[in-house]
This record gives sequence, C-alpha cells and structure tokens, in this order.
Amino acid sequence: MANVPSRRVVVGATAGAVLTGALAAPASAAPPDHVTIASPNGRLRMTVRVADGRLRYQVARHGTVLVPSSGLGLDLADRPSLTAGLVLESVRRRTIDERWRPVWGPDALVRNHARECVLRTVQPATGLRLDLIVRVFDDGVGFRYRLPAQAGLDHYTVTAERTEFSLPPTATSWSLAAGTDWNADERHYRQAPLADVKTAQTPLSLATRSGEYIVVHEAALIDYPSMTLAADGNRPGTFTSELISLPDGAKAHLGGEFSTPWRTLVIGGRPGDLAESHLIENLNEPCALTDTSWISPGTYVGVWWELQRRHTTWTEGPRHGATTERVKRYIDLAREAGASSVLAEGWNTNAGGSWAGQDFLTPRADFDLAEVLRYARAGGVGFTAHNETRGFVDYYEQHLETIFARYAELGIHSVKTGYATKFVLGGVNRSHFDQEAVRHYQRVIETAARHQIMIIAHEAIKPTGLARTYPNMMTGEGVAGMEQHHYMGRLGNPPEQATILPFTRFMGGPADYTPGVLNVTWDPAGLGTRVQTTSATQLALYSVFFSPLQMLADTPENYHSHPGFAYLKDMPASWDETRFLDCVIGDYTVVARRKGHTWYLGAITDEHDRTLRLPLRFLGRGRYRAEIYGDAADTSWHDNPLPIDVRTETVRASTVLRLKLVAGGGTAIRFRRARS
Repeated sequence: MANVPSRRVVVGATAGAVLTGALAAPASAAPPDHVTIASPNGRLRMTVRVADGRLRYQVARHGTVLVPSSGLGLDLADRPSLTAGLVLESVRRRTIDERWRPVWGPDALVRNHARECVLRTVQPATGLRLDLIVRVFDDGVGFRYRLPAQAGLDHYTVTAERTEFSLPPTATSWSLAAGTDWNADERHYRQAPLADVKTAQTPLSLATRSGEYIVVHEAALIDYPSMTLAADGNRPGTFTSELISLPDGAKAHLGGEFSTPWRTLVIGGRPGDLAESHLIENLNEPCALTDTSWISPGTYVGVWWELQRRHTTWTEGPRHGATTERVKRYIDLAREAGASSVLAEGWNTNAGGSWAGQDFLTPRADFDLAEVLRYARAGGVGFTAHNETRGFVDYYEQHLETIFARYAELGIHSVKTGYATKFVLGGVNRSHFDQEAVRHYQRVIETAARHQIMIIAHEAIKPTGLARTYPNMMTGEGVAGMEQHHYMGRLGNPPEQATILPFTRFMGGPADYTPGVLNVTWDPAGLGTRVQTTSATQLALYSVFFSPLQMLADTPENYHSHPGFAYLKDMPASWDETRFLDCVIGDYTVVARRKGHTWYLGAITDEHDRTLRLPLRFLGRGRYRAEIYGDAADTSWHDNPLPIDVRTETVRASTVLRLKLVAGGGTAIRFRRARS
C-alpha cells in the first residue's frame, strides 16, 4: 500500500478546501549550488545544498541558525548509499495556500500556507534518482524523500535512513528513550540537557537558551516504520533517524514510486506556538472519505476505571464489571452527562485472563448485548465495543471484516482497539512500530471507515496527523495516561507530566488520556495507589488535553457524590478555537478553548504552589459569567486532594484573574456570555 493519494483523495481535497494559490513555477534551467526556501512571512528559512555528493540542509529563524548543516539520505540494500555521489538536476517551486475545515479538531478552520520546493537529484554512477520535497511554513518545516518510478526499483529494501538533526546541545529537552516494546510511548517524559539524551522517541521537544522552541517529529506515517532518534556520540546535539526494524532486520520493503513520511521541525518563540501549530496535520493528505456525517466527536463513559482500580473484573464471576445492569448504569450516566457513548471492557467471551480465544462478537452470559443496545438507543447513547487483541493480530486481521460488518448491522459505530504485551502478525511476534505493524493499523482504519466505525486505538502507533485524511481515527493512547497512576506504582504520574504532554505527545494528534477521575483517592481494592492530582486538576485537563472522543473516566457513584461533576456535563470534545495562554513546560500550563460563544479554561501546575495572573483578553465583547472550579483553601495534593471551591464572577475581556494553584492542583473555568 503506497502512500500516493488516490484520485478520490485528490478530488475530495479540491472540493473540501479553498485553494488560493498553489501554482508551480517552471523548473530551473541550471540549478544553483544551493536552494533557500523562505516561509510565507519570510522569518523562517531552510537552505538545501548538495555538498560532496550528499544532500544537506540547515534551518534559520530571524537570521539565526537553529539547525546547522545536517545530512540527508537513504541506504538501499545491494546499492550504493544515497548519501554520496548525488548531483542536483533540477529545482521546482510552488506556493500552497488553502483553508480547510476539519471534521473535528482544536480549531474549526485551519490554514495550510507554505512554500514548497522539490529538489531532484541523480546518482550518475548508478542512475538512481532521489527527490527531496521541502515545505516551509511560518511555524516550521517538513521534508520527505521520494523515490520516483525508475528502472531497477520495482522492488527494493530500505536498510537505513540517514536523516540528521543537528540541534543545540545546550538546549533543555523533553523526551522518552527510544524503544521497540509495546509500551515504549507509555512512559514519563524526562527533562535533560539535550547533550545528555542518547536516544529518543519522537516527538522530541526542546527549548534553546535563546528562547526558541523546537519539536522533532514526523507526519503522514504510512507503509513505513516509526522513526526514533539516536545521538551521534561524536557530535553533541546531533541525532540520526533510527527506524524500527522488521524481524528480518530490514527497515522497509517497498516497490515502485514511494514517498517517505515527512520529517518535521515545528518551531516557535513560545511553548504555545508549538501546541497551537497545525503543521503536522497540514502535511497529511486531505480527507479521503466522501461521507463524514457519521463521525461524531463527543465524550464517553464506561466500565473501565473500576477495572483499573480492581473494584470489578474483566473476567466472568461474582465481580464481573460489564454486566447488563452495570452497563445500563453507565448509560444513565451518559445521558445525565451529555456523553455520546458508553464503553464496556470485558463484555465479550474470553476477555480478561489470558485474553485468548476471543471472537469479539459473542457476549458474556451476563451481558445481554441486544438489550444494552436497545437501552442505549432509547437514551440517544452509542455503544463502544472493546477489541483488546492482546497481540493476537493475525486472528484479528482474519476476522476484521466480519467483526466490523456485524457491528455496523448492530448500529455500533465506535471501537476501542488494544494491542497490549505482544504483536503477532505474519506468525511473528514483532515490534508494534515496524512497517508491517503500521500497515496493520492503517488496514484497521480503512476497514472501519467502510463500515462507518470510529476508532480509539490503544498500544498503537503514535499519531502523525493522519486523522486529517482518515478522521474516523479519532484518538489513541501512546501516553502514560490515567491508568499509569496505578501501574507506575505509589507515585503514579508526577504532576509535572501533565504540563509537559501538550508540547510533546500531543504534537502529533489527540491522546486518549482518560481524564476526569474526581475521586482521586478511591482505592477499593487497597492497592496503595491513587491519582496524583487534586480533583480540580482533573476538571482542568479537559481544556489542557485534546481528544475528539474524550472520556469521563470515573464511576457513576463517584461522579454523583462530587460537586465537580456539574462542570463536565455537556463538555465539548471538538472546538472552534484554542489558545495556549501562559505556559512553562514542566511547570504550569494554561489553555482556553472556545465552543460557540462559551470558553473553557484549564490551568494546572507541577509539584509546586504558584499564583498566576490571567488576563482575559481572549474573551469577546460584553460581560461573561465565569463559573470557577478551583482548589479549596484547605486542599492539599498529598493530604486533602478532594475539596473543590465553586464560585461565580462576572468578568470582561479587560479583567485580570488571579489563580492560586496548590501543588499538583488546578483550576477549571467556564465562561458563558451574561444576559444583558
């Protein structure tokens, strides 16, 4: 499956976007020794040259070089490396300027504005051709390799990618160590001088001493392995792309014309510039689906947190969670909360235990699927089926069409997939992140789209903006989410982690973090673990974290006994506008999101008390009623995390609020226009 857009995709792009200038310039008669591509506003520049036979690039902002000369190229099996002997043949430029409306997203309208340059090179000794496609935006750059259709490349193998990122070694970085395990993305981000980082998953985020912020990631990951980064031991701050290997040691087996994923650098002058960027999405193809009316963002509830806390079980027995009556209780909760769907983990035969022998169609004896679906429909609530493959991927693929076709017949339009512990595909237990695994995730999304099913993917590949093309890929895990407050032991997720995630993990797309646990000390099984925040922080996370299917993760009983539940009712999951207002990565984050005329604001802090001064300039004209849910005077993250102070104030755009946050705490505010 090559990542070349089909005619259907291109036609959809023309119909769904307003193109305001994307004409190609004629190819240069005699290419220069270097090419500079400037961003539309002229402040960011990427220069590419062929030096000693190798493609190299550098990136500068405001005239200051941020990424000095860095090498490019690929290695193909049984052929000379495409890092040497290249000659620049031609250069072709164009400008892209379009506005498009996402099916869902943090903003209702996105501008895709970039200058593009295609550099065509040839290796005269072999005749091999390699193109480099560059796009420079006001907020970063993207570049990818293209192997054009050519004689001798009907079938070929990539053995290494030699993309370099020469970054400031003195910069402060936030990263995860690179890994091939199923939970490599479900760890805590570490803050360190970039020179101390040996390997990294992407995204890798950093702040330079001069006040620039940079995120290294990738976009449009299709039919290719995930990219990690490995430090060059001889050049501090320089990293080389390291692709996840197939079981045979190769990186990718390809055929014919092929374009790699984009290698991306999102660049800004403040943390909010990173989080507000749409560069990753813009480097993906327009929506490939002709009908998206069935895709509906919203919140969801379900039998999940009580399983994590071992109050009930996935397996059958006296403590089984996903019974008919228990799920009906969650359906009632969904109606009360304005949630769109109910998840039931452990509903199907052989869920839990060894997780072997599941068919994802046969319910447990104590779970009447027909009755649950009837009851849900009567309340205007959908059902989310849980498909935890437990890594039996061959079985899942063999039955995928049958499963999704049956769900469509039953009116089930959302599925939560899972791939915990292993990934047996093609009879081989492989990395979740190699080329064949990436192909599998894509097959799931495309199959689901044919049957009008939305996907929540756990233990799957990191997001790279593909939801623009396939908006039924709603959200995924790839994060140390709420459940890690249990699995990470007594200290769970340290509070600082939530202030880091919007500028790291969320750079590629939404995450199913599953916030909203208001009874943060609930420990029915005596596990000795708890959620390491105050209750008010959990409310604030609905503005800080974005997901178009956003879970209200707590139980009906815990919600009904907590005053914070009122804030979560009718919570939007897709937004018209997003502003990252005041953020220091690792310290505190303040985010405001607008739906219609109503704004929702979340402010969170790390392990330290702090008071924030918050101008409300983002509000429109007139008066607003601010409903403020904050930590109470006696709230303490360690000793007394549950109390919430609820108050209302009348404010204007000229108002400056003073937010007092306790360590591990937060504030959530809903601003509604006041009646005149």
